Amino acid sequence: MNLEFQPFAPDVVQIGGEIRRRMDLTAEKILHHLDVENVFVRHFRHRSETPEVPGGFTGYGMFLDAVVKAAIHRIGGDEMNRFKTERLAELIATQSPDGAITVFSGVPGYWDNHDQAYMIQAFVQDHRYCGNENALQAALKLGNFLVNRGTAVTLGLETAFLMLSEESGDSRFSDYCRDVFKLDQSINAYDRMTPVNGVAHVYTWIARCLAQLQYMKLTGNDTALLREGTQELYRRVFSDYSSISGSCSGGFFWGELWDDTQIGLGKWGETCASAYLLRCTAKYLEFDADPRLGDLYERVMYNAFFGAQSEDGLRQRYFIPFNEPGEWYEHETYCCPNNLRRMMFELSDAIYFKTPDGIAVNLYTDSALTIPNAVIHQKTDYPESETVEFTISARKVFTLTLRIPGWCKHAVVQGKSVSAGWFNMEIPEGETHITLQLPMEVRQIRGNMAQAGRIALLRGPLVYAVEMERNQLSGHAMDLLTIDNTKPFSVTPKGIETTCLIPNQDHLERKVLFTRFSCEKRTRTYFPAVLTGTVVNDSLFHPQL
Repeated sequence: MNLEFQPFAPDVVQIGGEIRRRMDLTAEKILHHLDVENVFVRHFRHRSETPEVPGGFTGYGMFLDAVVKAAIHRIGGDEMNRFKTERLAELIATQSPDGAITVFSGVPGYWDNHDQAYMIQAFVQDHRYCGNENALQAALKLGNFLVNRGTAVTLGLETAFLMLSEESGDSRFSDYCRDVFKLDQSINAYDRMTPVNGVAHVYTWIARCLAQLQYMKLTGNDTALLREGTQELYRRVFSDYSSISGSCSGGFFWGELWDDTQIGLGKWGETCASAYLLRCTAKYLEFDADPRLGDLYERVMYNAFFGAQSEDGLRQRYFIPFNEPGEWYEHETYCCPNNLRRMMFELSDAIYFKTPDGIAVNLYTDSALTIPNAVIHQKTDYPESETVEFTISARKVFTLTLRIPGWCKHAVVQGKSVSAGWFNMEIPEGETHITLQLPMEVRQIRGNMAQAGRIALLRGPLVYAVEMERNQLSGHAMDLLTIDNTKPFSVTPKGIETTCLIPNQDHLERKVLFTRFSCEKRTRTYFPAVLTGTVVNDSLFHPQL
């Protein structure tokens, strides 16, 4: 479709509900549970030829970008704002006369410009929203250092240069993206420049497509060639390359590559890929507001992305496999912990969008949008609840656009049945109350590839899985578990309760509770079932199977 969305400034949205709770957990860890001095800062104060960080990459630029975004979105309050100001200032104080900010005392490390890319992004954001002139000058010095040394392309650097060019008005950085990074060329040009990762690597591909969308927005150069990579990206995403949880990437050894086997074990579903898929999907809505993009966003967010963070917010996963728990990542440096933090503080930016004649609601969560001509309040316990209540105060007439998810077959707005997709309604001046009902039946989703012959359970955007501990199941019993879908499912506050069969046990039948995929102790998602008649294809990833 041709409908295009535009983002609102981050300071016009107030957020509550589950998204806000996750943001607060992330901020709490940053402020009170991380030894930032020893984990990050000391390496910049005391440079070394071989810094004591995994792979020579701290991820501190990513970390600071997350901190800036938290402060911009008013998460963590005054404490986060002070923390941001102090940490940016102390990092800028380590900048060399040539502009470098680095942990290396000699030759730059392989990932040095990767870390510096996100420092630039943090500095630019702080200038754009907080007016920090010192941050912009540090970003320009660092950008000039990278250009002067003829830096090669790396993850995040294209976006950093485009942001710096836009913020400073210096076109040299966007020209560098065009002339050296070949950003205006096909995705194949990128593949030739980055043989280590290239387009076989999911996170790399998504970052490149995001940068091309940003380049199109900055230059107005919207061409079929520039859209080519993004269109192929989403062709893959809406197919066997995505798991039921919304995550992408796999591979037995590396775990970060395109993989359509649907094995879902080990190094499957890199957190960085999930974070960047969310970010790129929100950006793509600005060019083509396909409602499936909103469906994708909430599937990834509520399952793969939230599932990569422990329920107390203190741990995170590098990979989030869907048929075993996955391991907690032991470091706070490197990419995944810090990409999770960065993306966490962007989630509220994808709730509301400007449309040519009004406002679109893409995500349902407790929140408020306040702009000069309208205030929209959402009240809901979605995705657990089926009901969303809107209270709208308008100074002039506008069109409200609601995303009706593809999984919902019987949505109701103000007592009227509506179809999946974008639903438009005219909002008059004054105060209006709207009730949206999104009935959530338990869906039995057909597995494919390695999961052929098995099913997964979904309700609304949520994927459900079995916790061994909670159900007092041994590994042997898990291997034999079969869902008896001849019996009704029971939705409870704790999850979905169903009858399962476990052959060779004292009691063949037993009740098993399936809990949300994002629960940190969940194990397996797919199981064989007794009947196939009520099993359906995944409306998001495999509608044509």
